[in-house]
Amino acid sequence: MVKKSKSGGVKGFNSGVVVALRRLEVLLFFVFVLLTLSGQLNCLYAQLEGERVLVTVDGQPITQNDLYQAIIESFPQQSQQILNRLINEVLILKEAEKRKIKVSEDEIKKEAEELGIVDSLSPTIKRMIETSILLEKMIADENKIQVSDDEIKSFYEKNKDQLGEPEQVHIRQIFVLSEREANDILIALNAGADFAKMAAIKSQDAASRERGGDLGFFARGMLAEQIEKVAFDMEVGQIGPVIKTAAGFHIIKVEEKKPEKEAKYDKETRKRIKRLLFKGKVQEVLPGWLDNLRKEADIK
Repeated sequence: MVKKSKSGGVKGFNSGVVVALRRLEVLLFFVFVLLTLSGQLNCLYAQLEGERVLVTVDGQPITQNDLYQAIIESFPQQSQQILNRLINEVLILKEAEKRKIKVSEDEIKKEAEELGIVDSLSPTIKRMIETSILLEKMIADENKIQVSDDEIKSFYEKNKDQLGEPEQVHIRQIFVLSEREANDILIALNAGADFAKMAAIKSQDAASRERGGDLGFFARGMLAEQIEKVAFDMEVGQIGPVIKTAAGFHIIKVEEKKPEKEAKYDKETRKRIKRLLFKGKVQEVLPGWLDNLRKEADIK
């Protein structure tokens, strides 16, 4: 007869077998759970380690760190350049804070407009512009950089042929990969369809699609040869034929035209030249100034 303990358990050899089987059952259950939830656990581990999961593929997470490593290995030279820029940004911002030099939102907006950036600024672009302005202010103040009227006049006389405004054309485009689709779209446009709406729906150029295909102004030499020839020969408001390029098929519409203008030594031109010469003088001093800033910093 098998005796039972006061607690109700089985004594002797059979008791050990029951306990072992019970432990094995529990272990197998947890193994099953781990295998079933391995993808979720991988993501959880990544999150616990502070890594941002960008995407999961069949349960396997690809983290921000994975992407970072892949970019560095694939583009070592560009990665080093970006790292140097980030180091410079930190040094410049710290130096500006120490000197109590600041940049206003209006200054950032104005600089962005000069660079041709009309859309809202991303945090990265805004930081780059802010850093650039701070850098100019510190270098100009430290080196007493100024631009004289004689320098402005001399530059104008030597470069007035390049300072004028060339002939320009403002165009919209619808870009597709299929010639048949391009011809169908052209038929619809010639029947009265709105070009901007058609571009928003049909164009495969993601950059301009959201603006109704608007590409802005172009001078000669800035467009693909096939498109340029058609664009400058068209009248304002005219929709051109289907144009084939190496990229695909284009339909363009001319919105505006600007005739060529000779440079004038007016207030606006003098302002542009002064700004250009000022930036040039800053660039001459910049490498040495940054080197000195780096030497004084603790970069590990």
